[in-house]
Amino acid sequence: MKKFGLQLLIILVLGAIAQHFLPFWSITVVAALVGFFFKYENSAASFAAGTAAVTLLWSSYAGFLNTANAGQLAGQIGQVFKIGQGYLIPITGLIGGLLGGLGAQTGTLARKLFEKEADVVA
Repeated sequence: MKKFGLQLLIILVLGAIAQHFLPFWSITVVAALVGFFFKYENSAASFAAGTAAVTLLWSSYAGFLNTANAGQLAGQIGQVFKIGQGYLIPITGLIGGLLGGLGAQTGTLARKLFEKEADVVA
């Protein structure tokens, strides 16, 4: 559990910094790099940590932006997609969570791939 919380925190902090300077998809790369350095027996725990971290990050930032402009932008986007503006923040978090989870799982599986190759070579 300690490893899960640490991975979540590192993805959250590095992801927030990366999102400030890089495009939206950089969160996937950050989650993959962090997932690469955490050794799990199965990749589901890494997926869960990446999902939780990025969902928290994107939902909180979307909520902050929504309150900063009094919900005007969310209302206009909601009209375009024909959904209520209250659904946009959870949808944003869900999409970000999937990106982060898949990135972290990819990093963990890549680590296992290199560990298997090292076992074969040695």
